[in-house]
Amino acid sequence: MKRYKFKLSSLLKVREFKEKKIKIELGEIVKAMDGIRDDIKKINDDIDDAYSSQEKLAGEDVPASFIQFLPFFWGGKRDDLKMKDNLLHAYQKKYDELVKELTVAMGEVKVIEKIKEKDLAEYKKDSIREEVLNNEEMMMMRRNNKNKGI
Repeated sequence: MKRYKFKLSSLLKVREFKEKKIKIELGEIVKAMDGIRDDIKKINDDIDDAYSSQEKLAGEDVPASFIQFLPFFWGGKRDDLKMKDNLLHAYQKKYDELVKELTVAMGEVKVIEKIKEKDLAEYKKDSIREEVLNNEEMMMMRRNNKNKGI
């Protein structure tokens, strides 16, 4: 009896590789998104610290250059915040696209695996059927040999 060999095994490997590749890309995007969220949180904390330091220094003698600097600082931080938000939005779009690709890839792998299961079940049926036929032939040959010997 021949060994079982799935004819679409190479295609299955390619699909599984594609699925793993998409999962890795998703992991990298999630990691980047987490980093950007941390940056956004830090920027917001910096802005809050600048506001609180301005309020603390309101009654004290402060150099004019420091007071003139604060609006530029806040403006720069807000611009940086907008840039990070845009970057986060772009990563979110890419993430959504990859999730759709992943669902398709997982579906393709599932379909090929189901085909493999059906093919294997058919192979097992055929092998059992062939074994039964071989056993029946052997039994008939033994009976014929016994009848000739009697």
